[in-house]
Amino acid sequence: MSLSSSKEVYLKKGVAVIPAVFTEDECAQMKISAYSVTDEAITKARYPHVPSEKAYNKKSLIFFPALANFNLNNVRTDPRRVHNVKTCLGDNVRQINNKVYFREPEDIDTFAWHRDTIFRESSQFKTNVENDYLQTIIAIDDITEDNGAVEFIEGSHTWEDFETPNNLRQFKREGLSGTKYVALKGDVMVWSVKIVHGSEVNGSDRSRMTYMNGFCKSDSVLDYPDYLVNGKVVHEINPERIP
Repeated sequence: MSLSSSKEVYLKKGVAVIPAVFTEDECAQMKISAYSVTDEAITKARYPHVPSEKAYNKKSLIFFPALANFNLNNVRTDPRRVHNVKTCLGDNVRQINNKVYFREPEDIDTFAWHRDTIFRESSQFKTNVENDYLQTIIAIDDITEDNGAVEFIEGSHTWEDFETPNNLRQFKREGLSGTKYVALKGDVMVWSVKIVHGSEVNGSDRSRMTYMNGFCKSDSVLDYPDYLVNGKVVHEINPERIP
């Protein structure tokens, strides 16, 4: 599927997979890099918040690892990545998030049905953020239906409202069902900040690591580091711009 075709699917369904953006060897290097990043390194790089989260006594994700790792920063600013973002959002874009999700084998961590709008602070984002925000992940591992694939309710980005879950880390089906989106390592998945999605446990013997990067048009957000300025990529994240 071409990038233009993926964008059409994304606009219609609220989610799309762009195949084979990165190679298996590149994914292997991303995985090595992710495991090498420590909390201390992220803090030393002046990230202003807690550098990681644990769930059920396992490290579940790390925040802004590109501040502390040369390879992950290079992937973040890779021309293929830049092309994807520019095609969807234009020439002036801010970097909103930068995370690695580990999702280890037999990981019992889950995510409730939610929209990513719950993470977008009203003090930072304008009301049109729904149309100006792009959430992305790189599949570092193959994503299959049994290793914690994200389940998306296609078209739900057009729903008027959706209730915020009481516990984000507890999946309850609540009579809803969607499509578990699978991907091969190196694929890029993009989705709307308004699409309803969640994930069940990784019940397999395989990890499902992903590298997440979220972007927003500069005009729709107050702070956060620049990613594109007049079409040119900003190669270093400025941690002082992370609110």
